[in-house]
Amino acid sequence: MNPTPPGTVTTQAIEWHQRLKQGELDTAERTEFRAWMRSPANVKELAHICLIDASLGSLKGAERGLPKNVVDFQSYAPVIRPRAAQVAEPKRSRLTAKIAIAASVLLAVVIGVVATFGTADQEIVTSEGRWDKQLLDDGTVIHAGPRTKLRIHFDEQVRSVELLRGEALFEVAKQPERPFTVSTYAGRVQALGTKFAMAEAGADIVVTVLEGKVAVTATDGAQPIAPLGANQQVVLSQGSVSQPVTVNAERELKWIRNWYEYDGEPVGEIIAQLNQRHDAKIVVDDPQVIRLRMNSLAFKPSQPEDFVNEINRWYAGYPHKAGGAGRNGVLHLQRP
Repeated sequence: MNPTPPGTVTTQAIEWHQRLKQGELDTAERTEFRAWMRSPANVKELAHICLIDASLGSLKGAERGLPKNVVDFQSYAPVIRPRAAQVAEPKRSRLTAKIAIAASVLLAVVIGVVATFGTADQEIVTSEGRWDKQLLDDGTVIHAGPRTKLRIHFDEQVRSVELLRGEALFEVAKQPERPFTVSTYAGRVQALGTKFAMAEAGADIVVTVLEGKVAVTATDGAQPIAPLGANQQVVLSQGSVSQPVTVNAERELKWIRNWYEYDGEPVGEIIAQLNQRHDAKIVVDDPQVIRLRMNSLAFKPSQPEDFVNEINRWYAGYPHKAGGAGRNGVLHLQRP
């Protein structure tokens, strides 16, 4: 199986058009075609090519070729043995009717395939120490933290996501006709166009809004709350939703985005967060360091070695460090 054809969208659409006309796609071709059809621009162009091909059928005849400014679709298709000559229909109306039927059948096949693809579920799964960022078909961006599993289902009416475990930040594309919902064992969040996050905290789910508004409902639906706005946070439990509290959402959500700016928190607090998200563990060699604070340190949580190295460099010049001036290492990274 050749890979998706290079070139313009039109060229690719012509080649897929020919493959569809030649018969059923095998498993590999269907997978490739499915990936290609995720683009609305590709879907539109293929439908356009179907209609053009049907129209061009009326231009082809035994005694006249195609105009110079018309693409010959057959030139993009594998060589096929010519069929025996057929007697032309005596009436143009019959030919036109056959063209219309052929075009309708091919378009129905394409539309059926697209409809099947549109309802297929997608999963995002991350392991320890792994972050992921995905752009969905509707333009929504999902940031998934470590040990996270999401199941995504989109169709013409709904955009729904299940948070099965872990933590995720959702930058939701605005589509008023298709609300975006995220459900968990503890409840449900609905948004139209906003940025919000959901994260497991024991048996609870913490919901934090960065931009826009969301509506939060507990599992039994008995306690709906007013929309949650930017820089607000609630704890979602089975059967209940806490009162909103004000937070610095940008700071709260840095862990999920895989970018953290350390600004005065105790070193021990950061170590605990990093160890929670990694199979590699940061080990404290000097207990004094866990109580210390520092400023203006930025790092990626997916790279804990950078944090360890920076703390060790900083602590080397700390005037009150334990163990005397000769002791430089206060942390080390222990991998499984």
